[in-house]
Amino acid sequence: MSPDQRKHRGPDPNDAGLFAPDQIQLLRRAAYDYCLLLDKTYTPKATLKLVGDHFKLKERQRKALDRCCQPQSLINEMQQREIREPALLKGQPLFIDGFNLLIILEGALGGAPVFKGRDGLIRDISGLHGSYRKISETPEAIALVASFVKEFSAGPVLWVFDKPVSNSGRLAQLVMQIGKENQVNWNTELCDQADSRIANSEHIVASSDSQILARCTRWFNLCGYIMENYIKKKWFIELF
Repeated sequence: MSPDQRKHRGPDPNDAGLFAPDQIQLLRRAAYDYCLLLDKTYTPKATLKLVGDHFKLKERQRKALDRCCQPQSLINEMQQREIREPALLKGQPLFIDGFNLLIILEGALGGAPVFKGRDGLIRDISGLHGSYRKISETPEAIALVASFVKEFSAGPVLWVFDKPVSNSGRLAQLVMQIGKENQVNWNTELCDQADSRIANSEHIVASSDSQILARCTRWFNLCGYIMENYIKKKWFIELF
């Protein structure tokens, strides 16, 4: 496999057709059926195939469906621990799910479709696949997080990155550099088990991973806030 040479985390060449207005309507119908079955405790993988085949969805459409749909019982659990007001983060330690947040923001800045899920969180349909490459939008995405931290005096902030992912160390260095330039109080940590480190923290968590948010003590929808308030031009798709 050749190394990833992309300069942007933008849309796939087929996305214009896959997520055209008529296809969004189709996806909304599929999402309704998929969630109905998830709420009846059907197995997600088999159910996604069933619904995807019924609506003749392509792979990237199925990925959007999979990432945006959760059983209502899981959403109810998550919402009990959500912090909704950013002002409540003032002076509070904040753990950031580093790759999760940055990849979604990079995609949005690069023109890729981003989706609002049933749980109100923002998802993308890109993948990490064990390797990360800095792109043109990476510094801007980090700077947007710095703007939020400064605006609401959040922190101290800890960015947690998956150590096994290639270039995670370089990304952590870039985060520290941009933090210093913006005079924000944050640090970075490389972990072999980043998801567990974040989910088991006693502090407020910023992630769009529903499995983490179902386990953590408290969380804030940082990606959603930045998307709504700081990124004016974006390809934003609501399936619910």
